[in-house]
Amino acid sequence: MKPEKAAKGRVKMVFFSEGVTKNKLKLLYFMDRLGLGLTKDQITTVGGTYDLAPYFDLQSAVVEMEEDGFLAAVPRPYGQVFTLTPRGQEAVEMFQEQLPESLRDDLDTYADACRDKLRRESQFTARIEKQPDGSCMVRMIFMEQDMTLLSLNLLFPDVPSANKAAESWPQRAQDAYCYLLSSLCGAMD
Repeated sequence: MKPEKAAKGRVKMVFFSEGVTKNKLKLLYFMDRLGLGLTKDQITTVGGTYDLAPYFDLQSAVVEMEEDGFLAAVPRPYGQVFTLTPRGQEAVEMFQEQLPESLRDDLDTYADACRDKLRRESQFTARIEKQPDGSCMVRMIFMEQDMTLLSLNLLFPDVPSANKAAESWPQRAQDAYCYLLSSLCGAMD
């Protein structure tokens, strides 16, 4: 407990959340500061990297918070993402003081540190599907916020070439989009 001055000179006591409740509040607070929807894999990766909570606790927390209406599962072309609902945002606003200020500062720093990487992961996606004949279909998507700008399916003769295309997609997607756009609009004539 930590005493804090309340309005009109009164002192109020702040009680810090513990256990499962703290893990849920940390995740909600982090997602609020991040300002992005996250896939379950991203939540797990970020949770492990920044020590938000143990793996199984995070997985359970996501399911429970979706059931309780704090998170919403939103389908995207690259998979399902979880976003804060208005109820989740309200919970953050009401209970963020139950997290120590030092922890909130750390979570703010973590959100700032990984925001661009997580945005890029959801903006440029490539999935490889092996075909019965040994070839591979690579499904590549370039998104801006909630809008698909380019969705491309290309068949590659083998796994190494499919892997190379999937790996280079995040760096080349914007160029491919601009090339196709200008080519289709006649700007390259």
